Amino acid sequence: MDRFSNQPLDRFIKITEATEILGYAHYRSVIMLIEKDILTSYKLPHVVRKRVLLSEVLKLKESGEVNPDISGPTKKRGRGRPRKFG
Repeated sequence: MDRFSNQPLDRFIKITEATEILGYAHYRSVIMLIEKDILTSYKLPHVVRKRVLLSEVLKLKESGEVNPDISGPTKKRGRGRPRKFG
């Protein structure tokens, strides 16, 4: 039992908690990280929402790969009514 006492426990956290840790304003940014396979999401039994590992979020934050603009390159749109999404 002593060999486990030195290791910190890893746990699953909500996407909104990951948003706060990474410093984003909206949870959609973390969803985009999951869609780009930068973070891994997990489905737990008897839980509706997806979760992420705290260790992965902290590792991503420490590596400095997190930037506020993860949307990628934007293309210039023509004139007209702005789109609601995309």
